[in-house]
Amino acid sequence: MTSPAVSITSLTHSWPGSDPVLDIRQFHVGSGESVFLVGPSGSGKSTLLGLIAGVTPVQSGQVDVLGEAMLPKKPQKRDALRASRLGVIFQMFNLVPYLNAVENTLLPLQFSADRRKRLQDSGVDGPDEARRLLRELGLGDASLGKRATDLSVGQQQRVAAARALIGGPGLVIADEPTSALDHSARDAFIALLMAECEARGAALLFVSHDETLARHFDRKVDLREINVAGVAA
Repeated sequence: MTSPAVSITSLTHSWPGSDPVLDIRQFHVGSGESVFLVGPSGSGKSTLLGLIAGVTPVQSGQVDVLGEAMLPKKPQKRDALRASRLGVIFQMFNLVPYLNAVENTLLPLQFSADRRKRLQDSGVDGPDEARRLLRELGLGDASLGKRATDLSVGQQQRVAAARALIGGPGLVIADEPTSALDHSARDAFIALLMAECEARGAALLFVSHDETLARHFDRKVDLREINVAGVAA
């Protein structure tokens, strides 16, 4: 039986000096499922993503990702899991400014032998795959060799998405990845992102405050309905 992409039980989290930000009894993302997570600013969406991605250690409760526990006292194990099997599109992109679009996309392969092996097993060359993903996500050939600092915000978002997808992660986490795109570009971007995930059997957890995007996904979850803390992050 395939493990869920995300399985959360009895999760609570507080920042220093504050009441609980999150108190989630149960939350699951199935293997290969696309889930749209919505909630207003300050509702704890980014905090939850940090816990699932292993960036923030779990204080109380259980967070399992792709069948592995995000153990609070084992940061190296969390980092290794994220590097190998997760694709994360950060809200701030976190691109290396002096690297070009292709070089930024290739970065995960430098940190994960598993990602490199998955590409090799499929007979795909890393730079060729990086260029394919960037083109599929709407970055023109003229921009592939540009440094991150010379790209528009919308182009940087596309590079961040390609970087998350390269090497076939089992779970892609996207934190407001369409905020800099206009309406038509946004819908096209989501369609391409989902197509890439579906082609690899990857689950997608997509976070936004824009509920009009929910129609693209298998399931919509309102964080306010599963988070009994109800306290702004």
